[in-house]
Order: sequence, then structure tokens, then C-alpha cells
Amino acid sequence: MARRRKKMALYEVIHKTQVKRGRGKSVEPLRPEKPRKDESPAEKPAVAARKPAALWPSRPKMFQLSADRIEISMPYQLAVAVLLGLVLLLLVVFQLGQAVSERRTARATGRMPARRNATGLAPMSRETVKPVASEGKNRIVIQTYHRREDLEPVQEHFARRGIDTEIRLIGNRYYLLTKEKYENPEKEWTDGNLAKRQIIAVGADYKAPPGYETFGAQSFQSAHGMKFDD
Repeated sequence: MARRRKKMALYEVIHKTQVKRGRGKSVEPLRPEKPRKDESPAEKPAVAARKPAALWPSRPKMFQLSADRIEISMPYQLAVAVLLGLVLLLLVVFQLGQAVSERRTARATGRMPARRNATGLAPMSRETVKPVASEGKNRIVIQTYHRREDLEPVQEHFARRGIDTEIRLIGNRYYLLTKEKYENPEKEWTDGNLAKRQIIAVGADYKAPPGYETFGAQSFQSAHGMKFDD
């Protein structure tokens, strides 16, 4: 027992000595083990930096210079609008050119050009202005019939519209003719052609008195020119 107590006392002395030596020393924090040279550190997953999406997508410039060339880029709607604008401009130029041509014709014939409606067409006015003197040799044949009496109401109808006429017997028929002479009525834009159109329009309004030949509105469509030397 005495020998065992000596061993225990010796152990306690050594233990106390180690405790005393350890006092006053700071405890160092644990450090992670350094990776060896042949090992690469674990790669962290790369997170791509995302840029915030733009509220409005960037549009290409309308005019760009590329390799000494000018490139034009425009939206489809804008291209259609430009095309329609060009078409409208061409129509306006065409209308202006036609109006100038009519004015030149009017100056040559002494008549004012007819006003155009919204469709661009010149309607024939049923109100007639007394025609001016012309160097032509054509009278316009308005109507023919075998009885003079049936042509007299027609003559009065045209006189009320400012067109002076006369009735002549040619062969075995009576002719209702204009007193004025014109250029060839079958040629466009001549004074005779304009007068013929006016006569056809006025004839469409003719209503025969009771007991007289009606002729019919379509019969005046046959108005034509006839040369006279007198």
C-alpha cells in the first residue's frame, strides 16, 4: 500500500506541474488545414451578374452609315404612311396638271372650265351659257322630224336655256339646228364637243306638251355636227 501511494503521489506531482506550466498561455484558435499543392481549392459556382432588363427595347437608327453607304431602317407602319403620302402627292400633281390643261383649253375656246366635284369628274351643267362666236363650220343637229310643229316646242325648250336654234327643211325632213357654228363636235375639248355635251344634258330635261312628239330623253344622245357653208 505504501508503494502504491508513492506512485499516485508522483503522478499527482507531475500532473500539477503540467497544469502550472500551461497556465498563463493563450489558447490559439484552430486554423483550417491548408490544401496541398497538388489539390485545387473547391471552385465556387459562378453566378452570372444579370443586368436588369430594359423597359423599352433599343430601336435601330433610321439613318446609319455603314462602309461608305447610307442604310435606311424604318418601321413597317412608317413605310406604309410614306408610300400613301407619295401616292397622294402624285394625285394632287395630276389634278393640278389637268386643271392647268383645262384652263388653257378654256382660254383658246373662250369658255370657262366646269367645276369638278369630290370625285374629280366634271359634271355637265344643265344650265347653259350662250356660246361665243367660233371659227368652225359645224352646226349641231339637235333633232330631226317629218313635222315642223313637233320641233317647235323643242326649240322653245332650248331657247329658255340660252341655246339659239333654227328649223330648216333638208330633203323631206325638218332639222332643228344651232345657229352658232363650232369646230368638229366629235373632237375632244373643242368648242363643238363642249356644246354637244351641253345640248345632250339640256335635252334630257325636255318634256313635250300634250299632243306633241315626246322624242324621249335618249333621242337627244344622237346630236351631231353638220357642216354648213352659209
